[in-house]
Amino acid sequence: MRRLLFLLLTLLPLNMLAQLDTQDAVRQAERIFSFLQYDQTDSLYERLADDMRAMVDKDQLSGAMKQAEQLAGAYQEHGEWTVNLQDTLTICSSVCRFENGELSAVIVFDRGWMIHGLHLMPRHDEVKHEPLPEGIVELTDTVRAADGLALPCIITLSGLALHPPIVVMVHGSGPLDSDETVMANKPFRDLARLLALRGISTLRYDKRTYVSHEPVASVEEETINDALAAIALARTYNNNVYLLGHSLGAMLAPAIAEQDSLQGIVMMAAPARDMEQVVIDQVESLSPPEATKEQKAQALADLHSQMPHYFVPQHQVQKALRLHIPILLLQGERDYQVTMKDFRIWQKKLRKKKNATLIAYPALNHLFIPGEGPPTPQEYMKKGSVSEQVADDIATFLRP
Repeated sequence: MRRLLFLLLTLLPLNMLAQLDTQDAVRQAERIFSFLQYDQTDSLYERLADDMRAMVDKDQLSGAMKQAEQLAGAYQEHGEWTVNLQDTLTICSSVCRFENGELSAVIVFDRGWMIHGLHLMPRHDEVKHEPLPEGIVELTDTVRAADGLALPCIITLSGLALHPPIVVMVHGSGPLDSDETVMANKPFRDLARLLALRGISTLRYDKRTYVSHEPVASVEEETINDALAAIALARTYNNNVYLLGHSLGAMLAPAIAEQDSLQGIVMMAAPARDMEQVVIDQVESLSPPEATKEQKAQALADLHSQMPHYFVPQHQVQKALRLHIPILLLQGERDYQVTMKDFRIWQKKLRKKKNATLIAYPALNHLFIPGEGPPTPQEYMKKGSVSEQVADDIATFLRP
C-alpha cells in the first residue's frame, strides 16, 4: 500500500548539524506529532511547506499512525525530542515506542515552522562493531560517481585466501546505506563478513538516494551508473571483480554486466517480470482483507506517481540470456516481495544456459534471513542474520 508515511528526501548529513535553543522547536514538534497521532489530517496539511504540498496530498497523510501500528504494534509513548540546526532548517527527532519495537519520528521545519520533511520510520541505531576475525580488514573509501557525488564505501578484504575475488554489492530500491539496512537487519554487512571468512573480499557503498536528497529520474541514475563507478574502484584493489545485486540491484545486474567485463554476477531475489506485475502482487499480498479493488488500484497509482522510473521495463531476462559470464541466481521461498513466480520464470528461461546456477531456500525471506510461517513486513523488525548456507553457495560459485 502506501509507504509507512511517504518518501521525503530533504534531510541532509547529520554531521553538519549544530545545536540550538530547543524550547520553540520542541513545542512545534509536539504539536505536529499530535496531529499525526490523532490523524488530524487537515491541520497537518496546513503546516506543509509548498514543496511538500507538491509531493503529498491530504489522502496520503491520512492514517499514518495506523499504518505504523500495523507494522510495530500499538503506540505507547515517545521520548524526548532531540533538536538540531542545519542551515535554515530545524530538525526534531524522537524515539517512538510501540508494542513490538521502536520507530523514529523526524520532523524538519523551516524558519517559519512550516514542515519540509516528516518521517515515521524504523530506527537505525549505531551498532557496536564486533572485532573482525583475524585475517580480515575493513577499509573506508569513496566511490566517485560520474557526476562527482561522493558515495562512502566499505571494502572488506579477506586475507584468508590467495588472490581473493572482490564482489561489488548493489542494493535494492529506496535510500539504503552500505549495509543495506532494512529495519533491524543489515544483510550486506552480514554477507560481507560471511564471505570474508570464506576467502572473498567485498565492496559495499551508500546508495545515491541515501547520500543525496536530489530526486532521480531513471534506474541508470539511481543504480546502474553508480554501480559501474563502484566496479571501477573495486578494480583498484583487485581485477577479479564480480557483482552481487539484491532485489532491484539483481534485476539490473544483467544490464550492468553488459556494460562492464565482470567475471560473473550473483542475483539475489531478482524480479523476472516487469516491476508492474511484481508490485501488483505486493499490493495484493499486503492489502487487508477488507481492501476494495479501488483502494488497491489507488495504492498502485500512488506508487506509480512516487517512483515512475521503477515501472519502465528493463528486459532483464533477455539481457541475462545474452550474457556469457557465470550467473548465480538465489531466491528465498518465503519472499513476499519477489516471489517464486519470478524464480520459476528464471528456471524456465535459463534452463539451457550452462553458465547459470539457480538455488531456492525454503526457509528464507527477501533478506535471505531464516524464518517461519507466512512472511510479513513485521518480520523485518526482528533482528536476524543472512543464512550461512547462502554465503557457502556464493563462495562456491566464486571459488569453484
